[in-house]
Order: sequence, then structure tokens, then C-alpha cells
Amino acid sequence: MRPEELVATLAELERIRAAILDLVEQQAPRLLPEPPDDAGADRTTYDVLLGLRRAVLGNPAAARGLHDVLVAQGRRYAETPDGARLRDALASSQAVENLRLVWETVSLNVLDGPAAPGRAPDAWAALFADTVVAQGLDDAILSRFRPEGFA
Repeated sequence: MRPEELVATLAELERIRAAILDLVEQQAPRLLPEPPDDAGADRTTYDVLLGLRRAVLGNPAAARGLHDVLVAQGRRYAETPDGARLRDALASSQAVENLRLVWETVSLNVLDGPAAPGRAPDAWAALFADTVVAQGLDDAILSRFRPEGFA
């Protein structure tokens, strides 16, 4: 394969990935209630959460790497006396439970499960595959994204 063909193939794969990502976002549970545009901090928070969802879904390998670093750091801190006290206090906190629900809604749990280093988690691939199947997208539809001459 010539370099030009490889670059064209990668560009088409990116277009297909972006189209599927748009479908996933359309089918994902909405973050409700959506604040009005003039809602100040509430609107800003809402927009940040939507951006976070798109970042997690759009680049799951990087999101998984960041997630794993943060989890490892939290576990190391929990081994210290101050960290153990904070962990114990947070364990029964309703605020932490609320944050867990927000995270699950934002991330759709696509960072869960096995993943090779630098690779997208299996849950992310399953979500994309389920979306494609649910939308009835088959190769006949996806082939419209390919430039002429690509199989």
C-alpha cells in the first residue's frame, strides 16, 4: 500500500468512527435536565460534562490511561493515614454515590473491563458494535463513506 493510500484509508476510518460516535451520542441517555443557555454555572457544568463524554467516547485509550493513573494515585493515597481517613469518610457519602451516577452517565462505563495498554477497552468496542447493529448499519451503508476504489 502506498503512503497516500494509507493516509486516505486512515482518513476514511476516522470519518466512520466520527459518524458512529455521533450515533452513540444520539442514543446515549441524555443528561437531564438540560439547563437553558443563560443558566450561567449550571450551563457551563452541563457543557463540560457533555465535552467529557465526547472525549471519553472519542478517545477511549487516552481516557482509560488517565482513568488508570487517577485510580492508582487514589489507591496509593488511601494507604496513607490521611488517605485512609478520607476513604472511610467518603465510603458512606451520598455525594460520592451521586458522583458515581454522574460518571456512569457521562462515561457509559466504556472504560470498564479489560484493555491492552494503549488500546480501547472492550466495553467501548462493544458499545460501538451495538450502536452499529441497532442502527442497522451494514457494509452497504458504511461503504458510502469510502472513497471510490476502496473495498
